[in-house]
Amino acid sequence: MRTPKLIAALVLACGLAAQPAAAAAAAAASRTLSAGAVAAPDRYGALAAQEILKAGGNAVDAAVATAFALAVTYPEAGNLGGGGFMTLYVDGKPYFLDYRETAPAKASAKMYLDANGEVIPDLSLVGPLAAGVPGTVRGMEEVHRRFGKLPWARDLAPAIRLASRGYLVSPQAIGIDDPNRARLKGKTNFERYFGAMTPGRTFRQPDLAATLQRIARDGAEGFYDGKTADLIVAQMDRGPAKGLISRADLAGYKAAWREPIQGDWRGMRVITAPPPSSGGVALLQMLAMKADDAALFKGVALNTPQYLHLVSEIEKRVFADRAKYMGDPDIVKVPVAALTDPAYIARRAREVDPVKPSALASVKPGLEKPQTTHFR
Repeated sequence: MRTPKLIAALVLACGLAAQPAAAAAAAAASRTLSAGAVAAPDRYGALAAQEILKAGGNAVDAAVATAFALAVTYPEAGNLGGGGFMTLYVDGKPYFLDYRETAPAKASAKMYLDANGEVIPDLSLVGPLAAGVPGTVRGMEEVHRRFGKLPWARDLAPAIRLASRGYLVSPQAIGIDDPNRARLKGKTNFERYFGAMTPGRTFRQPDLAATLQRIARDGAEGFYDGKTADLIVAQMDRGPAKGLISRADLAGYKAAWREPIQGDWRGMRVITAPPPSSGGVALLQMLAMKADDAALFKGVALNTPQYLHLVSEIEKRVFADRAKYMGDPDIVKVPVAALTDPAYIARRAREVDPVKPSALASVKPGLEKPQTTHFR
């Protein structure tokens, strides 16, 4: 398996990598780093990455180990039932992997509405009907297949150990003091699996350990097929609101390699996430719009009321575009080039009033509608 000489940037979720101009980037690609740094939302995720790096793994192995460790110790954010994005820079070339959750085949536009067309509270947030087809396991397998160095099972070893032997629960752990926890009762199996979590005590998850062991042994098929798939589909049939995920949905899930989007900022090349992530386009728009409005920011201290006013005005325009134009590129055409065009961004930047806040309702998407010309 080919081992990357350098992974200069590896970011889970909406990632960004900024590189100097081409000559410096090419020089960086020829260097091998002797040390690294890991950022993770809890210590167990970071320690899993450290263990794998010390075992001779590369940054992708470390990322895979962190992702699975967080599925054990930080399930509210990183878990086997979710998905995400990954931005990589390997041997002088950027890559982007989309392993977000997808809608089940039986999903419909009105699935969260009552007979009167009104939204049913919490139906899209709590219970089996809120679940999408998970992408995490397939995504981790795909990035490991392409760029990993250590054996797959070695990367999963820290997570399996944390699930089987347990870990020390922090006071911030999932749902311990959550006032919304009552919303989950009777609608999920949360209490069955997490009700015994106590700060300062060891928490073990033997069922999750068994699931991880199947994934370590069989790869992604140990999740999307066999016993784990059976358990997922069975869970869809529990509760008053039935879920929609089928065996066919699980078997058909694929992670997608997409072209990252890129832009220039302060002499750096910014490499970031394309659709279906909205973060990359929004990031490039905000950076460019702030640069176009540099005169308005002159002498304005960071996080002062005036600074926050200006940034808010920029973000209103970015999010108006986001709500109108962003979507799944496999289904709709997202006008990325138009949204990140310097002339378009400059026009939007000129809309910012340095004194008066714009009413949200008055801030509209900025691309002009296509027109038809008629002759008689």
